Amino acid sequence: MEFVKSDLPKLPTLVVDTRERIPFDYEGEEEFEAIVHEKLDAGDYSLKGMEHIIVIERKATADELFNNFTQNKDRIYAEFERLRNHKIKIIMIEQSCEDICNPRNYYVNKKGINKASVNMPVAVVAANLNTLMLEYEAQVIFAGSKARSMTKNILLAAYKLYRQGRL
Repeated sequence: MEFVKSDLPKLPTLVVDTRERIPFDYEGEEEFEAIVHEKLDAGDYSLKGMEHIIVIERKATADELFNNFTQNKDRIYAEFERLRNHKIKIIMIEQSCEDICNPRNYYVNKKGINKASVNMPVAVVAANLNTLMLEYEAQVIFAGSKARSMTKNILLAAYKLYRQGRL
């Protein structure tokens, strides 16, 4: 027989950060008890009661990552510092690794703004993702078009483990 924390609801409540401008649409999906929009200390998605355990930070494009690691570097590192004690920290990227590593996918290269090496944006993003993985134990997922479903499935799997006392 499987151990289940009886004080937890059977279905989780999804928490979407209020600053998430265009959140993944999970409305009407049966796997969540409810969806609430609340300010998270860090990240974009979590589960009610598990905000201190699991957080998913969503990144849409190579340009968003490049911007985060140049113009907003202090903010993103402060965010991961706040997440340091979370067991699960995921960066869910809505592009493939090949997309992120392609210098032509960066605005600074497309518009000729970049006066350094054409590979500079890729190097900046790769170095900073490596730092977040190694120093902050973040997991990076290059999910491409499957980012929405992967976010949902990871959160549901985490909730199952949590109800079983395994997380």
